[in-house]
Amino acid sequence: MDDTTHTFLRRTSLHCPIPYGTRVRVTGVLERDPGPLPVGAKGTVVGGNGGQLWMKWDNGRSLSLLVDEDPYEVIGAHVGEFVRLVRENVPELEDLHLHREAAGHLVLDMIRIHRDQRGRGLGERTMRLLVEWADFHGLVLAASACPEDEPPWTKVGRHSYWLGRHGFRLTERGNSTIGERYYRLPKGQRP
Repeated sequence: MDDTTHTFLRRTSLHCPIPYGTRVRVTGVLERDPGPLPVGAKGTVVGGNGGQLWMKWDNGRSLSLLVDEDPYEVIGAHVGEFVRLVRENVPELEDLHLHREAAGHLVLDMIRIHRDQRGRGLGERTMRLLVEWADFHGLVLAASACPEDEPPWTKVGRHSYWLGRHGFRLTERGNSTIGERYYRLPKGQRP
């Protein structure tokens, strides 16, 4: 794992009060900033700690927001932006396929780490970012158990166990909204 990836994964840890990839909008004047962003400016959370949100603003600035002082609102979860930022900041990630179905749930098609980088926790950390982001936005996550580049006899067992560690369950037969084999409810909606 190179220094860039390590820094990215460290700064997007559980210390950030709003998950990485979340979109926010400024709703008032930023009192303490000598060159404040305009009201209505939009940006994406790229990290943070207990008191700050580190932002990438659509206008190119990188001004942080103070969690308890600055006026802002969460405006949503942009799947494409989340995937793009994760890919950009984790070069060892060979592929990440995530999309939203018409029924509203997210489908994780693939997390693939370059073969020479496997076993270093990058897939685990990427999944943790994704799960935290989905929980924050109240999104159901679905996945299939079929990694492409593993022998058939190891595919389902190991992959199913890994998904289970992240809160995924087998989809009941007859569930018409989720066609994938596994699903995960957001934190507050689990039985």
